Amino acid sequence: MPTGNKTPAGRVLFILLLLLICSGTATVGAQQKKSIEAVRTPDKMKIDGRLDEPSWPDAPSAGDFIIYNPHNGVPSSKRTEVRVLYDNDALYIGAMLYDEAPDSIFMELGERDEGDINADHFWIEISPFNDGLNGEMFKVSSTNVQIDNKLTTGDSWGHNDTWDAVWESHTSIVAEGWIAEIRIPYSALRFPGAENQLWGINFWREVRRNRETSSWNFVTKEFGATIAHLGELTGIRDIEPPLRLSLVPYVSGYLEHVSDEPGVGTSYNGGLDLKVGLTESFTLDATLIPDFGQVQSDDHVLNLSPYEVRYNEKRPFFMEGTELFNKGNIFYSRRIGGTPHLVRDVHGMIEDSEIVTRNPAEVSLLNATKISGRTDGGLGIGLFNAVTNSTWAEVENVLTGETRHIRTEPLTNYNMLVLDQTMKNDSYVSLMNTNVIRAAEKDEHFYTANVTGFEALLKSANRLWSASAGGSLSQKYYSAAETALGHSIGFNAGKTGGRFRTDYNFSLLSDTYDPNDMGYLRSNNEISHSLDFGYNTYEPFGNFMSTRTAVEFNYSQLYNPMAFTSADVELSGMVIFMNYWSFSLDLEFSPWGENDYFEPRTSDMSMYYHRPAAVEAGFRGDTDKSKRFYIEASGEYYRAWSDYGQHGYMWAFQPEFKVSRHFSFDYSISVEKMFNDIGYVSADPAEGITFGKRNVSTITNTVSGALVFTASSYLTLRGRHYWSRADYDGNYYTLQTDGALLDRIYSTTVDNSDVNTNFLNIDLIYTWRFAPGSELSLAWKNAIRGEGEQIITNGLENFSELFSMPQTNSISLKILYYLDYQNFRKLFRSK
Repeated sequence: MPTGNKTPAGRVLFILLLLLICSGTATVGAQQKKSIEAVRTPDKMKIDGRLDEPSWPDAPSAGDFIIYNPHNGVPSSKRTEVRVLYDNDALYIGAMLYDEAPDSIFMELGERDEGDINADHFWIEISPFNDGLNGEMFKVSSTNVQIDNKLTTGDSWGHNDTWDAVWESHTSIVAEGWIAEIRIPYSALRFPGAENQLWGINFWREVRRNRETSSWNFVTKEFGATIAHLGELTGIRDIEPPLRLSLVPYVSGYLEHVSDEPGVGTSYNGGLDLKVGLTESFTLDATLIPDFGQVQSDDHVLNLSPYEVRYNEKRPFFMEGTELFNKGNIFYSRRIGGTPHLVRDVHGMIEDSEIVTRNPAEVSLLNATKISGRTDGGLGIGLFNAVTNSTWAEVENVLTGETRHIRTEPLTNYNMLVLDQTMKNDSYVSLMNTNVIRAAEKDEHFYTANVTGFEALLKSANRLWSASAGGSLSQKYYSAAETALGHSIGFNAGKTGGRFRTDYNFSLLSDTYDPNDMGYLRSNNEISHSLDFGYNTYEPFGNFMSTRTAVEFNYSQLYNPMAFTSADVELSGMVIFMNYWSFSLDLEFSPWGENDYFEPRTSDMSMYYHRPAAVEAGFRGDTDKSKRFYIEASGEYYRAWSDYGQHGYMWAFQPEFKVSRHFSFDYSISVEKMFNDIGYVSADPAEGITFGKRNVSTITNTVSGALVFTASSYLTLRGRHYWSRADYDGNYYTLQTDGALLDRIYSTTVDNSDVNTNFLNIDLIYTWRFAPGSELSLAWKNAIRGEGEQIITNGLENFSELFSMPQTNSISLKILYYLDYQNFRKLFRSK
């Protein structure tokens, strides 16, 4: 039997792999960091987009930009000059972005942090600790729209756009192109307390009309996030990290009307956000009596699955500066101020003569605090604490008129600690812990929960190979004598850079592992393996700008009892054309089907439903987003091989219109149909677990628009209607121990399984950023939610019925004002 690489085919394969690895190594090794010196300025700097202060010509310029996209590694087609100044308070960046056709520069306006508008862009990536893992990005459009992000190593760009800093910028169009002038106060940065600073920095430019993106220090597409490719900023010396102290007090008022209740309710709120620099590198952020009533409404859905729906975080305090707390995947901030534990159990806790008169669906947040930063040695430390108030339902006895209260959530304290040590080659090791303490007698609902975890990532010197490992231990303390322990383990290794990529991933979640008191885990009790191979091209050829192909093999089993659950193969491919259109295809095949232990909803995993072998195919296509009109479209098709004939499809279509530089809107529709779907209906000790056959239809329509008056004043609209119905066809089954189904008679007159669900949300918000960090917002929100057992198949009839359902309308005004200690100090010093 042939072994090793003795066969011709084996030798050829070995040589090809060696060439791929060596070519990637050569690419990385050829890179050299550029360096630019910052010059101290004695001038009183005015940020006006003119660069006319005497110090600007004294600073050396950074030029010779290199294209990132489309022709990675080729000199930029546009000349760019960037200079850096500094004083005791701030860093100043002046960029002259030459363009032979300044009248052709794209000039669309957008909201704050709207980075995909049709405008040219210039931005800075900066890492004061120069560790290749953490930093900040400050980006400005040709129309002076500001965008700022935290930089991480999460993906190819590694941007976390939930961070907002207070900084200044101004842009102007001139005969030679356009100018960007930026002031970044030291209070927006964290940096070592060294006499001579050495920071990582890179400058970027996007020419929107030809979609060319280039950078000062070369960034290869073949590996790593952009923060791993920074040049160096020298010359900054004898600066002291300033006292970072800022307050953002707010006041807000609400008018609210619920359609089936008389009158209009009013409420007023006031609170404070506080930011304090504890040291040059560590910051305390706190919010006291916060008000998040104006955040975008959640996209609610009809959930027929056994899993909890995960909703994205939209509250600013929990989105900004939380990079450290995302380590280990044990922190889900929506747990804080979420739904009370017993909100759905109240009706089962009352007498026949009692009714529930009040049952709050949301816990009140009293305060939250986070401390985060990084030492000169690269040790990141994060501390988080939040306190939520007790929540009570009110119950009235209709015979006596007496009322009583049922506690649905006690006073609760949430805590998290993270330690994250950076190492060379963009590697790190982290330790994290979450702890939830409820001020109540411990029982099955109110207990103390603790999760401790670690993760580590190691990369090779050329960043082409990596290995990571992690694990967590969850603990629940119901009483001094009763605890529940669970654990998770994960491992990943492979070639994660270059054109050819491959990696193996292993994950183990015990049946008792539960981080969900402060985290989110869709399901536990699983062991999974995956092995994938991919090949990417980054250089344009023919009509193709870049391509990506991959194949992935997955195998999963239950942890307890040890049993097979699924095995599948996934194929995917994507291409970006030279005209910036893109198209992707995905194919997934499950030849042995799936033994689903979660759909039967048994706590001991004693039953499973065998899903038949199936295939699923999907596509996605986009046109050029730099055009005034572009389209996104996608679709999927699913078919199972069974006697029940399960099949379905989904399609989505989204056109966007950029009507003018001030006004844009988009409309999206998605339609999902599943025919002869089999799912859980009910469970009874005598009759067993009942499944039913149903047709599930979901249609979602969303309209979004923005009317932008200036870069700091805009009106936004988002309206979403979600309509989903599950129509059971009268075929019901009893689940057998081998995963099969046995026909049975099921009385739908006792329990009608059909469901028709509607959600309508409209958010109309005017925002005026009247000063740096300060904001006035006026919002109107409309919410309609309805669910019934009568199936409506006609769309017009359903829409007309929608407005007969209970709805909530609210109008709110919120004003917050940014107060910074450094501004007051300079004001008094000038006087």
